[in-house]
Amino acid sequence: MEIDTYHNDILSLITHDLKSPMTAVLGALDILSLDDLTLEEKKHTIKQARKASKSILRLVENILVMAKNEAGSLQIELCKVENLYSYLLDIKHTFKYEAKIKNIKLHFNIPKILPCVYWDIEILQYHAINNILSNAIKFTPENGTISFDAYLEKNNIIISIKDNGIGISSKESKTIFDKYETHNDKKVYKGTGLGLYNAYTFIKQHKGTISITKGIDKKGVGFKITLPIK
Repeated sequence: MEIDTYHNDILSLITHDLKSPMTAVLGALDILSLDDLTLEEKKHTIKQARKASKSILRLVENILVMAKNEAGSLQIELCKVENLYSYLLDIKHTFKYEAKIKNIKLHFNIPKILPCVYWDIEILQYHAINNILSNAIKFTPENGTISFDAYLEKNNIIISIKDNGIGISSKESKTIFDKYETHNDKKVYKGTGLGLYNAYTFIKQHKGTISITKGIDKKGVGFKITLPIK
């Protein structure tokens, strides 16, 4: 009975998170069907529809990744990565437009010369680092700042992502990497919490660690990822 209740709670949480952005997309389509819209109104409506669509896509991707990982059908494949700089730079290009929409300053500090690493770079890039950076943009208000630093420390690559957004409490930080946990009680920021859970899982599978640090100028929040080279 407890298991059924647990699964029902999960299903309710996920469907709730899908319903809000789907409603936004449908509303945008209804608005775009009007004949008297100005060009600026059309642009704004399309922007809102794109934002909601991305939320749906990320939620679905995180659910699928979590399900495959827990079923044991998603295994990391360690490969030699000779040009880590190019992969990290690609992350910057991925989020540059999204940050620009909110007028967020996105500072990347990546040394061009980094040692070869033996990672599943696609898993780490798309389901760990991207999830953390996506959250940083989500929880950082307009005109905010996000910093992304990567550097070598002994036999580890350190990746630090900080923002000056809304931050989290010390109590919330203790469960932030748990499945289905969210780190803000404001309705506008509700989510399943699967992104950080997936990030934590894949970093751990690489024998790495992820911890919470202070944000920029003691505001917001920061995440420190430590990944061994091999």
